[in-house]
Amino acid sequence: MVKEFYSMKNRCSPESLLSIILGLRKQQKECVRSMGFGSLLKIKITDVPLKLGFYILQNFDSERMVIDVEGKELKVTAESVHDMLGIPTGGTILTQLDQWPKDDTSYDEWYQQFKE
Repeated sequence: MVKEFYSMKNRCSPESLLSIILGLRKQQKECVRSMGFGSLLKIKITDVPLKLGFYILQNFDSERMVIDVEGKELKVTAESVHDMLGIPTGGTILTQLDQWPKDDTSYDEWYQQFKE
């Protein structure tokens, strides 16, 4: 089982996220900031050591939402994630939003503003 974790790949590497962030135009960055996610624009991480990810997976208790770090518990809460990454807490629960009708043109209209 250990070998499986060491060979695992993820779908969205930090390098991919950084590439997307660096490729955003000024107006797109302003939209990200206006939604409360401006702190993510400051992320400059290109790699997460595989051993670190493995350590967290091995020491994370999903029922209690804690990571055991050498006998001390680090609670994982919305607030702790906010404190570390600046991601907003609260707001709208996405899974509770109504589905958009298939004939809605809002996305196309929104997307057109970035076609400069």
